[in-house]
Amino acid sequence: MNDLTIRPTPDQHLERLSLQAQSLRGELEAFARAHGAPVPQQILTSLTQMSHLLSGIQSEVAKSEKQRGNLLALAEISRMVNSSLDLQTVLREVMDTIIRLTGADRGFLMLKDEAGELQTRVARNWERASLKPQEIHVSRTVVEWVAAHAMPILTTNALDDPRFSAQESVVAYSLRSILCVPLKAKDRMIGVLYADSRLREDLFNEEDRTLLTLFAHQAAVAIENARLFNALAEAYDQTLDALVAALDARDRETEGHSRRVVRFAMLIAAQLAYPDSDIDDLQRGALLHDIGKIGIPDAILRKPGVLDDDEWEIMHKHPEFGRHILAGIPFLNRPIDVIYAHQERYDGTGYPQGLAGNAIPIGARIFAVADAFDAMTSDRPYRKAQPLSVARQTVSDNSGTQFDPEVVQAFLAIPDDVLMAEMQNSRRESRGGSGL
Repeated sequence: MNDLTIRPTPDQHLERLSLQAQSLRGELEAFARAHGAPVPQQILTSLTQMSHLLSGIQSEVAKSEKQRGNLLALAEISRMVNSSLDLQTVLREVMDTIIRLTGADRGFLMLKDEAGELQTRVARNWERASLKPQEIHVSRTVVEWVAAHAMPILTTNALDDPRFSAQESVVAYSLRSILCVPLKAKDRMIGVLYADSRLREDLFNEEDRTLLTLFAHQAAVAIENARLFNALAEAYDQTLDALVAALDARDRETEGHSRRVVRFAMLIAAQLAYPDSDIDDLQRGALLHDIGKIGIPDAILRKPGVLDDDEWEIMHKHPEFGRHILAGIPFLNRPIDVIYAHQERYDGTGYPQGLAGNAIPIGARIFAVADAFDAMTSDRPYRKAQPLSVARQTVSDNSGTQFDPEVVQAFLAIPDDVLMAEMQNSRRESRGGSGL
């Protein structure tokens, strides 16, 4: 028997034995009729009892196997759902899991807003596709009852269920099987999980309700963890915004520059299909790239004329100062790569490490183009902003020397009107003091 052979499950073995017992009885009776030798009734009765017993055991084993499979799936799904702290990722995983566990046609995850009203956050179908707004129809009666009583509801045919048959939503959308369970975190109702079918009756059973209720406990914890993490991330970003505002107050010449560079870096990253998981680090690194200038004396930072060699040597230390300022903050461990390497050049002639090519973190290579473009297209006390076409050509001319050629190509692929719109929006937002 090779590894590709499909091995029967325990319940399939038992079903086969039950059928064999029935077959044996039939063969004995046929043999007896053919030879005129009756089979003792006790043997026939025993074979019948054996067949029924095996069939009963097979049914119980199948049920146990299903329960075991559900528990294994629940454990694996709970691990998967709790492996992410991105709220939208968690919500999608929870919703897809509900549909997979119950076989529902559609599923909805609703969370309470600040006013305590339930709002649909995710709506998915059996194909794992998000539903369009016009497709989001639920039984508000069921949802509101579950939210009010913090108890699950199961109906196998809502159209005939006296609790819901008169409800407008049930009739209008021909809802049949409905399963809705509460989402509770620390005994506090935060929302509901809702699944239904408009085609099938008796789709859900008590086992589905129990399983989904167990899963809802895990899902609520995962959702609350993601919410807390998102709130913490927002607080961090507000702190970063305050740091940048403090730097802008010291260096009026480049006020708003960091925020504008973030916008251009995002456009380039989109062209490069930059991983979503790394976008926040690129944003924060670009926003804080000049934070080390806090350590540069005002006499140098605000000097109206050209810096001498000694002053340039001090100015060149600002990436190192930035790394020291932010070192030890776990939240900023990865953005530090952009901050420390943002003055490196693709040909290795930059500072402070003299990195070249792909040794420079990709975030810093993206930043370098965005930074140079904003500098060229912004007014300075000593010159006016350069036209978009000139700035584009300058970036192209420095491909392979100052800039990564792949990043340059991504930048040049951005349409002029998109860049112009972003330039106007970013400057408008910078004047308003908005952050990420």
